[in-house]
Amino acid sequence: MSAPASEVRATRWQSGIMLTVAAVVIVHSAVVGLWLSPSSPIRETVGDNTLASYVNPYFRQSPTTVDPGVQRADEALLVRSRVLTADGETVETPWTDVTADLEDGSLLRPRIDRAARSLATNLNVAITSFPEDARPLVEEDLLEEDRAVRQVEIEAEGATPFQAQVFFANWAMATQFGTLYSTARADGTVEQVQIRVGLRRVPAYDDRNDGTVRDEPFSFVTLGWRDAIAGNEEAQRAFDDYVGGDDGA
Repeated sequence: MSAPASEVRATRWQSGIMLTVAAVVIVHSAVVGLWLSPSSPIRETVGDNTLASYVNPYFRQSPTTVDPGVQRADEALLVRSRVLTADGETVETPWTDVTADLEDGSLLRPRIDRAARSLATNLNVAITSFPEDARPLVEEDLLEEDRAVRQVEIEAEGATPFQAQVFFANWAMATQFGTLYSTARADGTVEQVQIRVGLRRVPAYDDRNDGTVRDEPFSFVTLGWRDAIAGNEEAQRAFDDYVGGDDGA
């Protein structure tokens, strides 16, 4: 028994819509795929301007927006120290970008290279978790006996005890890292260390064009001076051998 004419017309109408949608999806996927593909004869025939006129106004798709490996944020850890020389003079060293200093080398580098960046990341996260009114307090110098007082002050500005504890723990680790690093480079005794952390992010798509995160300036937060926190002999020896040796920056 054949289907009524009305059902046949409905089926054909539905099939037509599905085929049209499928064709649109296939064409769109093909154009976007061609836009994201490397240079080729087909792409050159179509033309970059033609592809861009379709993709950019509406879909905002490019290799930098869909590539999961694209770097969208960057951190930096800078260190300087006050060093007591053999002559009894206290000398203040210039800032050193430890992240750039340690990572300037081959791809197969020890984990120490990544430690500075991890510390910068942790400190940036901890500081940005604070309410705005609490953030200036991290820039003040800190004596160890004043740590409890400073934590109370930070909490009074709206930070939670957990947020304050995380910040101080990471500040202490960064100070010890800075002490070990500075001692390996210094001609004298490192007495105090100051940490500066930088953060930069890739701009919004409309603002960055073909730029990357490395084209952006850093936004820095400078922590206060803090007494040096020395590591054990084994840790210092490792820093001495690496930072001051042939593999160092």
